[in-house]
Amino acid sequence: MVEDFETPPRRAEAWLNMGCSSPEGYEAGVEALTIGTLERETGVARGTIYYYMRYGLLPPAQKASATRSVYDRSHVELLLEIKRLQGEGHNLEEIRDLLSPRIEAAAENNVDLVAKQNEAVREAILEIAAHRFAEQGYDKTHIIDICEEAGVTIQVLYSHFPGKLHLFIACYNVYYQWMRGQIEPQMVQLTDPTARLAWRVHAAYGIQALSPDLQILARLQAVDSEGELRDLLRETYAQMLSDVGEDLAAVRGSAIHGGLHAEGSSADSSPSGFAGRLFDDELVAYALLGALENMQMRSTWDERYDRLDVMRNLLVIHLAIRAAYAGKVDLAPDWEEVAGLAAELAASTLVAEGPGSWIREDERLAGRVPGEDNRM
Repeated sequence: MVEDFETPPRRAEAWLNMGCSSPEGYEAGVEALTIGTLERETGVARGTIYYYMRYGLLPPAQKASATRSVYDRSHVELLLEIKRLQGEGHNLEEIRDLLSPRIEAAAENNVDLVAKQNEAVREAILEIAAHRFAEQGYDKTHIIDICEEAGVTIQVLYSHFPGKLHLFIACYNVYYQWMRGQIEPQMVQLTDPTARLAWRVHAAYGIQALSPDLQILARLQAVDSEGELRDLLRETYAQMLSDVGEDLAAVRGSAIHGGLHAEGSSADSSPSGFAGRLFDDELVAYALLGALENMQMRSTWDERYDRLDVMRNLLVIHLAIRAAYAGKVDLAPDWEEVAGLAAELAASTLVAEGPGSWIREDERLAGRVPGEDNRM
């Protein structure tokens, strides 16, 4: 029996998700530690820590800003070792000689702690926002509440996400990852691509249940050529559809791949080879997503269609595509009936000059205006 999806456990405080024991530890991220964290974990005062760095007993800190430095776990380990050696009666010069190899190795660490810190903060903000948007909806979720729960300022949040809409759209990928994590155990056991698609549809309904508004807003932003969120959504859609495209390529098989040739070259004349020249895996994957989203939209208008109706129709469409890919359906005669019309219409754009007005694409790009004499 298939159970409903659940969201990941809610973190009461963002820094707990980062494996830290306090807001200050979270602020520094997983590996990037603050001076306060060093003091607490080692019992060494910050003034002494600064002196040890000047004396060469510790590697230098990384500068996160003009007034803030970050440290890593090697600073904690070296401070504890210094305390131990002091307890054995060694002076600082002797300790520096004894620890020289470790100090040099720590100083050569090329990990960008500031970048890790920023990424940890971004991910924690995103997780909190994803939970709040799912629980309260877009309109009732407030940036200030997200900041308070994450323990960051509004300026920090806006340094990662320019606005509320940007943060909301970024949650699309979070929700996708949540759902993917729940269907992955079933997916790896399946070889039938249509059965795998059924699980993906199940996951899509999980995303819709988390936020009915997200799908609508995402589509609007995805087609906005001037919008700043288009690239973000493009990455999310690419992740969502990569597996679908791979399954389609597998269905195509070696015979169909052999039919994909550059224009003017020879191609397989079999039904499967012909289908290979007609179909593009990426576009078909996007077509399936579009069909799903539009059927989901239609099912919300009234009680005529339910989830099973949507699932059945999409899977049957997928089975029909598989049949065409495999050459079980010969598309050549039917395609020849409409190929010329498709080419003609694709080369033109309708204009608001009245019914039947159109202009060829090359003429439109050249600046031709219908009804005007373009002679010099």
